Amino acid sequence: MKKTRLICGIVGFPLKNPRSIPIWKSFFKKKKIFSEMNKFEIKPNKLKSFVNFIKKNKRFKATAISMPYKIKLIQHVNYLDNFAKKSKSINLIVKRKNKLIGYNTDVFGAIQTIKEHLPLFKKIIIIGMGGSGTSIFNYLYNRYKKKFIIISKKFRSNKKNILVFKRINREIICKKALIINCTPLGSGLKKKYLNMSPISNSIFKYINSGSVIFDIIYNPKLTLLGKMSKKNGIKFFNGLKMNTLQAHQALKITFKK
Repeated sequence: MKKTRLICGIVGFPLKNPRSIPIWKSFFKKKKIFSEMNKFEIKPNKLKSFVNFIKKNKRFKATAISMPYKIKLIQHVNYLDNFAKKSKSINLIVKRKNKLIGYNTDVFGAIQTIKEHLPLFKKIIIIGMGGSGTSIFNYLYNRYKKKFIIISKKFRSNKKNILVFKRINREIICKKALIINCTPLGSGLKKKYLNMSPISNSIFKYINSGSVIFDIIYNPKLTLLGKMSKKNGIKFFNGLKMNTLQAHQALKITFKK
């Protein structure tokens, strides 16, 4: 009997050499899983067609999710795991018994990356509230009693321990904090982003020397924000570990027995 080749992939737009593809392919080879790993570069006006494809295709097994669909695809799944419910964002869809289940492994990867730093800070600054920023914030807010400062043009909150600003300024960053960049600025996602930073040079010089910066971007390994951190002696780490951890967690979930 001919073995059925599974369909897996990563969906997003645009997609520039996602690390998930070689990680998943390596896993397939190691575990002898008969599956393809596709790059689903889907334009927003084709998203519904993509959802119909993964619902109807019997060979479809799972897809990782990249920007900008981590929030948009929630409405198309049948169930959410606990991480996804708390974070209100998904980065993995797995089909089980013809039902689509949404998972969030970004949170797992991020928390594992920053957990040793969390007890050191009373204040957390999150820049950008897209899919990743929203998921990291929601998880941290529900688990840790911290003061949160959110840099976002759209996010709103009236809670006492959450302050929201449209732009970052010297008053925000002059005190010790864990700073998390969840914007694409500095990434290779678009050419124009490469020479951009979520914190300008004129503001960066006011960062407290005891602060730590976590940039969820992993390509390039050293963003402009990373270069500025290095130049000013601020502890910095990128999203490479987070990305690797979330990918392996996604595979563990997808192919659990």
